Amino acid sequence: MSVCSSKRQVSRSRTSAAAKKSQAADPAIALATRKDAESLLKTEIRFIYAAEFEVLEGNQEPITAAQQMLNILKTSATESARLATTSGGENNSLMLMSCDPLLTFAQEQILFRAMNLLRFRANCLRSRLNPDDATAEVVRQIRGMLDLSEQIRSQLVRSNLRLVASIARKFSTSVHDVEEFSSDGSMILLGAIDRFDYSRKFRFSTYATHSIQRHFFRAWKVRQRRLQRFPVTSAEILTEVPEEYMEQPICADPEAVVKELLRQAPEVLDPREYQILMHRFGLGGSNGDTRTLREIAADLGVSKERVRQLQLKALDKLRPFLNAAEFNLDFLVDAEEPVEMLTAQWG
Repeated sequence: MSVCSSKRQVSRSRTSAAAKKSQAADPAIALATRKDAESLLKTEIRFIYAAEFEVLEGNQEPITAAQQMLNILKTSATESARLATTSGGENNSLMLMSCDPLLTFAQEQILFRAMNLLRFRANCLRSRLNPDDATAEVVRQIRGMLDLSEQIRSQLVRSNLRLVASIARKFSTSVHDVEEFSSDGSMILLGAIDRFDYSRKFRFSTYATHSIQRHFFRAWKVRQRRLQRFPVTSAEILTEVPEEYMEQPICADPEAVVKELLRQAPEVLDPREYQILMHRFGLGGSNGDTRTLREIAADLGVSKERVRQLQLKALDKLRPFLNAAEFNLDFLVDAEEPVEMLTAQWG
């Protein structure tokens, strides 16, 4: 052990002894410290270990460099926001996205190194923490390290939100899709930050791009399968016909069929089933717009799958009321399940 390390250890021992003496004189401080220590012992501290952490024991240069980097990035983001505002930025989303530019490789290394080093040191201190013998000073040190590591993590998130948004736009076909993919991508980004090993000298933006794209592609494939299986618009729902009936005439007035079915509906359906069918066929509002399963589920306070189940149950109840001959549905007269054929795969 070096002379400097010995001096530091003696200094810490003296400080710890003084802190314990102060706590003993004030039971309230001792109780609060004990609770904080117990809370820290229950907290999960995730970090990616690097061999240089052992060499950096007592070295504050990586932490100082990260703090300086945070201040520089914060100043740059504030200035960018001010310039975007004074220039009359019409697009608020573009203005927000311009506040935190993508980090350079050197900046990524500084922030990831400090974040994991802080968590490593906090975990080392916590491993020696005893609630019955903990001092307020040690608890404050651990809390300070964890708080600073969270500030660095938040900056890493803000600096990569533009990356998430750009990838989300590639997989989206509507504004709603962009928002949904961006929300999912932010969660993937948080996980990627916690798993990234900076010591391998790769760009984090490359690692995050692969993680986010892989998740989006899986979600996109699931969505495409659902679209192929379940029609989503009124026209698709009402004109979907099995292949064996493709050469026979399609219903001339599908809206009349639906309205007649729903006229009979209150007698056999409960209020919730009736409401679902009204909204799904676009008959539940003044504008005549159909609503998605997700929107109806939000109104009813149930899951999307439950709405789909209730919808199919309601259609099953309405089967006996479909008079194919009355509505000129010749191709459905001999069908065993005319409602299902009319609304085939209504998702």
